[in-house]
Amino acid sequence: MQKIGKSERLIFITSTLVQNPMKLFSLTFFCDKLSCAKSTLSEDIDLISQIFEQTGQGRLETVSGAAGGVYYIPTMKKEDEIEFLNFLKNELQNPERIVSGGFVYINDIVFNPEVIKKAARIFVRLFLEKEIDYIATVEAKGIALASYVAQYFNKPLVVARNSSKFTEGSTVNISYISGTTGKIETMTMAKKAIKKGARVLFIDDFMRGGGTVRGMKDLLSEFESSLVGVGVLIATKDKKSVDVDYKSLLVLEELNAENKKITFSINHQVIS
Repeated sequence: MQKIGKSERLIFITSTLVQNPMKLFSLTFFCDKLSCAKSTLSEDIDLISQIFEQTGQGRLETVSGAAGGVYYIPTMKKEDEIEFLNFLKNELQNPERIVSGGFVYINDIVFNPEVIKKAARIFVRLFLEKEIDYIATVEAKGIALASYVAQYFNKPLVVARNSSKFTEGSTVNISYISGTTGKIETMTMAKKAIKKGARVLFIDDFMRGGGTVRGMKDLLSEFESSLVGVGVLIATKDKKSVDVDYKSLLVLEELNAENKKITFSINHQVIS
């Protein structure tokens, strides 16, 4: 086999780890692929780890022992998080985003890959210490953000719908009061979606009254599973409390449709 140089090894290792976040790769896997000694591989991994730390592209974690190896955690530097949240706040404070009914237009934000990938990295840091089996969300605007969080945590994504689909088989349905509309809504999930006893992280784009979170918590109880955390991109200042580890990135402080005034703040609890 042709000898693989250092540059090629670094590219292969970096690409493999970044494309498979949170997945543990044994050193033997890389040694076999690259035909190199473990001592050489360890030096390569140390170099990649230093570069990641310096550039804010995340970090590598090594696990010792026979079943050990290395995996990639996609996080950001704190200063990069603050810069991103300030950018997001300024983008959202445009008065032209106010729509009838006292709502804020955010579709271009929550469906922008560049934006939601950075938000997802922040949620990885915030909930990294949690033992998580699934990432959950509700249709439809939170799906894109939840998908990236699921990818970065390397966990399955489950979506609660507002109506059942015959292709999903038997479903579990609950009714809840939406904090946004104040109306009774339906939340449904396939019985095969979540295993019994699972620990679930809920991700959504916006929280007003917390009704959706309480609905998700009730729905998961039907699966004998638990809600271990909630991450939302934006929450209103007067949101009701939820009995779970809850994090929002931005807070909607004021929305005055008549005066065309809209104000957001960074939730400094998430960056302190």
